Amino acid sequence: MAATKKLLIVESPAKAKTIKKILGKDFTVKASVGHIRDLKSSGRGKKALGIDIEHGYKPDYTIIKGKEKTVKELQDAAAKADEVYLAPDPDREGEAIAWHLKEALSLSDEEAHRVTYSAITKSAVLKALENPHKIDMDRVNAQQGRRVLDRLVGFSLSPFLWKKVAKNLSAGRVQSVALRIVVEREREIKAFVPEEYWKIKALVSPPEAKKDQFEAALVRWQGKKFELGNPAAATEASSAEVADHIKANSLNILKIETREAKGRPSPPYITSTLQQGASTFLGFGTTKTMSVAQKLYEGMEIDGETQGLITYMRTDSTRIAPEALDDVRNYIKNNFDPEFLPEKPQIYSTKSKNAQDAHEAIRPSSTELTPEKVKPYLTRDQYRLYELIWRRFVASQMPPARFDITTVTIAAGEAELEAKGRIVRFPGHTILIPDSDKKEDSKYQNLPDVKENDPLDMDKLDVTQNFTKPPSRYSEASLVKALEKEGIGRPSTYAPIIKTINDRGYVRLEKRAFHATELGMAVVDILISNFDDIMDLQFTANMEGSLDEVEQGKTDWVKLIDQFYKPFDARLEKALKDAEPLKGRPWEGEEKCPLCGGNLVVRYSVNGAFLGCANYPECKGLMPMPGENEGEDANGEPAEAVACPECGSNMVLKKSRYGKEFLACSRYPECKTTMSVDKDGKPVELPKIERDCDVCGKPMEVKMGRRGPFLACSGYPDCKNTMPIDKDGNVIVLPKVEGEVCEKCGKPMEVKMGRRGPFLACTGFPKCRNAKPLPGEEGADKKKTDNKDDGEKKK
Repeated sequence: MAATKKLLIVESPAKAKTIKKILGKDFTVKASVGHIRDLKSSGRGKKALGIDIEHGYKPDYTIIKGKEKTVKELQDAAAKADEVYLAPDPDREGEAIAWHLKEALSLSDEEAHRVTYSAITKSAVLKALENPHKIDMDRVNAQQGRRVLDRLVGFSLSPFLWKKVAKNLSAGRVQSVALRIVVEREREIKAFVPEEYWKIKALVSPPEAKKDQFEAALVRWQGKKFELGNPAAATEASSAEVADHIKANSLNILKIETREAKGRPSPPYITSTLQQGASTFLGFGTTKTMSVAQKLYEGMEIDGETQGLITYMRTDSTRIAPEALDDVRNYIKNNFDPEFLPEKPQIYSTKSKNAQDAHEAIRPSSTELTPEKVKPYLTRDQYRLYELIWRRFVASQMPPARFDITTVTIAAGEAELEAKGRIVRFPGHTILIPDSDKKEDSKYQNLPDVKENDPLDMDKLDVTQNFTKPPSRYSEASLVKALEKEGIGRPSTYAPIIKTINDRGYVRLEKRAFHATELGMAVVDILISNFDDIMDLQFTANMEGSLDEVEQGKTDWVKLIDQFYKPFDARLEKALKDAEPLKGRPWEGEEKCPLCGGNLVVRYSVNGAFLGCANYPECKGLMPMPGENEGEDANGEPAEAVACPECGSNMVLKKSRYGKEFLACSRYPECKTTMSVDKDGKPVELPKIERDCDVCGKPMEVKMGRRGPFLACSGYPDCKNTMPIDKDGNVIVLPKVEGEVCEKCGKPMEVKMGRRGPFLACTGFPKCRNAKPLPGEEGADKKKTDNKDDGEKKK
């Protein structure tokens, strides 16, 4: 009897490789490489939606461009298989991919075996294959509803912005609300008026014991707190009077109070807290965090066994599987003193009211795989993130740290000063995760052995001026926290939301903090004016809750869309007709047109806001928006001004439609000079080389490419001759080779420069990608390869 042919389909090639090693020859494992189908977007008007609004919002799906070959390969593999297992990620998005695979491969409900696992380990995968189930259509419909909703909103609001603000802008149901959060914080910061207040601190010590000096801060004056709002702390003169009073009176210890405090461990990571932790401790952005976590989840070979290192990384639950609790408690028992193992496991409740609780928290697939054990197999970023996850998880099952906190109150006439100290009685979970709260640590100091009524000497008294600070700008981590708190988005969408508003130029990230741009503020203003419900945080959170109810089988997704779309469509029609365009808003600053001296108006493009002459089209004067391109260097100082090499005007930092930054002359379009910049936004000085083209005789020009500067013929596109330039700015003259013909397509071969030096490449590129060493160098290359192979064998 022939063996049963089994096909298992996952999302990523890396995961397919890991699982293939686990399952061996019994399974064919293929990857869909993400989604294979999406809504159509061809046609004009509402036909471009890919949704049949008149017939129950029926989605019209098509194979995603570029995925035809993948789908054909999967169809061929499915046709040869006796059993097909669909194993995309265990979330709403993964369930939808499984359903799209079922539809594209023409599988019946009985033929489509859905399998899920939270970690890619041999035991987890085999257990999943023993318990296949049908595709969860409630979960699929929740994703379908979200996709339809996002398409309806995005495809409707974007043309509205094109008409009222600028062409090629975009808006989205969730991204625009996230942008609103950043814009409102921006305006809070700009409207903030700092308030002055004063602090008084003293350095004191026991008599004849200067080595035991410690710091005490004034906390009460005449029975009232000495803080912002107290008239005595409001000005330099009033605080100086208090300081004189303290100096004029003897210091005595009024009381000493000691209390026990506990520092409880944090729960294991979920998606949002992992993104926050990776940002705070590792400096990772949200996209990088999820990319590195994906690789840890998909797995690698460790000690001869292929497995994933962490559980699924898109989750909003702090729940831990019983077997994982047993695993970590055994590890603590075997590797730490008995007092580090609590009597019972720590159980954490999920804080978010909108949590789906579909998956476990993010944890190591096995606690025995310590960071040091897996370090040789990981990149630096993978190791750092894995260590963060591993330590947080193990620490979450350890007891609280215990401290003795001592407060010494010192009397000086009508003033009371305080000093605080903290002694660690038991480190608890901090043995793995040291207390990293520097603000909290700064409150405490080592206190000498003193008693009540003891006198103290005044060694120094400082009176310092302070000002209240505006709210902090959002970082990627704090924005994720805000989105989670408001119930906006889900674990799988936090990183894409942030990436979208940044890529669109609605915000800019400086020193890891978000600044709303003029364009971003304009988009928020016009959307709030005309679509206040779409831009309402609570409305968006409620919609997320409704989609969760679709997943739970409590709400019909078609009814949900219908209740939203009909009033939205009516409001859109009205807004398209009645809303005032933002184009041409008068500029309220002092700047004038650089060409005619006339007034300026604010204009917008897909690249951001700028100032244009109010006398357009008679005058075509333009200016960059003040403040929009004034970046900061790594130390927080204003970026150095760069003069245009052609006309001497200031260069301004711009971003191309592809997101690449460059410097452009502020006198554009009169001067169209541009300069490349490095990753820090600094201008790249191109070498000055005078040389004529050896093909057509025209002058050569220095250009900047992906791999650095090179010489290109000014006769392009008629002449496409180029020459490489080395790192010292010298032209590299490539050897001439004649008569070499490509053995694959018959076209002539030409000499090109690569990372390892010159080589022969087919002139039929990109249709023919044949390449080979220069004549006479084949043996040298082979020798290098042989030597490398010998080295590998010796290892």
